Amino acid sequence: MGNVIEPRAIIVDDHPIVRNALVTSLLTLNVFEEVETANCFQELNEKLARNSDFQLLILDLSLSDSSGSGGIALIRERYPNIPILVFSASDDVDTIILCFEHGVHGFVSKNSPMQIFVNAIRVVLEGGIYIPPSAAQRLEFGLSEPTDSESHPENQRPQFTPKQQEVFEQLLQGVPNRIIAKRLGMAEGTVKTHLHKIYQLLHVNSRAKAILKSQQLQLMV
Repeated sequence: MGNVIEPRAIIVDDHPIVRNALVTSLLTLNVFEEVETANCFQELNEKLARNSDFQLLILDLSLSDSSGSGGIALIRERYPNIPILVFSASDDVDTIILCFEHGVHGFVSKNSPMQIFVNAIRVVLEGGIYIPPSAAQRLEFGLSEPTDSESHPENQRPQFTPKQQEVFEQLLQGVPNRIIAKRLGMAEGTVKTHLHKIYQLLHVNSRAKAILKSQQLQLMV
């Protein structure tokens, strides 16, 4: 049998009490074999430059040297294979949508119970994308099973072209537009055009809603 890869995570938060509590909880619950920490975006960059072999990056949005989603975009471009789970006190709808536009794999409010946090981590580690039900409700998106698809064409499975399907699969992996373009040999503008048509076919207007609709229609790959 081959060697089993023990998952490693890095937590970025500028509050030492939060960092230490998360490390202790995740190690105690055997979620990770090893958990590194960074207290700012610069320290994160330095650690990733030395060793980027992490299966998850847990990121606070409000750091002393980076605020909002700007840091997410840089990390996703430099290290597209590291999934990002945002763990933030700022959990308004616009923030959540913007995070998913930049390709995060999950979003959890700091007000959530630890079990919700752990569940989100497990979903992301298994290759999924986690949007909490409360966020789905605030995005005005129901997760009920589609019914009577003939009367509600928005609940029908979309018919993507082969290129749209390729872009769609990259979207569901949390890949940013620029990286999708590189992987598929397209111009970034072409990727955006495909995404626009994908959103039309799914009857949504953002990545977060596209992911939720994909879960509803059982389109997740």
